[in-house]
Amino acid sequence: MLHVGAVVLVTLLLAGVVLPAAGTAAQDTSGGGADSPNARQAQTDANATDTDGDGLSDSRERSVYGTDPTDADTDGDGYPDGMEVRCEQAVPGADPLRADIYVEVDSTQSATLSDSVRTSVIDTFDSAPVSNPDGSSGIDFHLVRDEINLSVNGTVYSKPHAGPGNDIYDFRANHSEHRSDGYYYVLVTENVAYNGEEYFVGAGRPQVAAMERFDSTRITASLFMHEFGHAMGFGAHRDGIDEKRYSRAEYDSVMNYNGLYKQLTYSNGTDSVGRNEWQFVAENRTQPEVQCAANGTCTDRCSKD
Repeated sequence: MLHVGAVVLVTLLLAGVVLPAAGTAAQDTSGGGADSPNARQAQTDANATDTDGDGLSDSRERSVYGTDPTDADTDGDGYPDGMEVRCEQAVPGADPLRADIYVEVDSTQSATLSDSVRTSVIDTFDSAPVSNPDGSSGIDFHLVRDEINLSVNGTVYSKPHAGPGNDIYDFRANHSEHRSDGYYYVLVTENVAYNGEEYFVGAGRPQVAAMERFDSTRITASLFMHEFGHAMGFGAHRDGIDEKRYSRAEYDSVMNYNGLYKQLTYSNGTDSVGRNEWQFVAENRTQPEVQCAANGTCTDRCSKD
């Protein structure tokens, strides 16, 4: 979730004063009148109050956006309401009343994730069994394809590795265009190593993942969902993850090695393992910090309220 300090900085950069609508002062039969300067200032202050520090005035949250003026992030997706409303160029298509997840995808190859893979992943999140403040269910998953043909120094490791261009953190540091915007980072490449072992075809760490691409839409989409699950915080130490000791009926998740390449979805908690992974995604996942408002890189991509 967004740090308090970041919320304050978002407020400083995004907040704008909303002028109150002109009104008519109470009149009596002896003639007209005007309210006092103090009364006008009080009305202006009331309209400009931003209780939760999300960059939107309380009055606009109630009357225009339908967001909660006491909660900086009404839908709990890690983006303050003001950023979702105003920063279309940083988080295009964001909705403060429906959960959003943003992912930047780069590739060391001439091709990246296919349209069919993208559609499969996006549709899976769209049908997720989680509820939103606007009454809808699902999560809006934004896959932003960025650079291709990036130079790579052999195998891409999942941990920091000596030398340039050979671990996922090198690529995120040198090529991510949206890291300060709170995007996850995924690299599509030819050879991946997990914990130094090169026979793996994918690896996920908090906020980042690297994976190989296959001709099969289902296999590639399933691998993406598995490694992205690790990027969101599904660690291998959890019961059943990266194991084959449970059948799919007992643990119905793409994080189960018996489900990998056969399905795309996470568990809803109704199987024998009983872990509601979709609820974790919606409420407790590991999230990249939204830094753009703090360091000033997204102010030119945000409109005034």
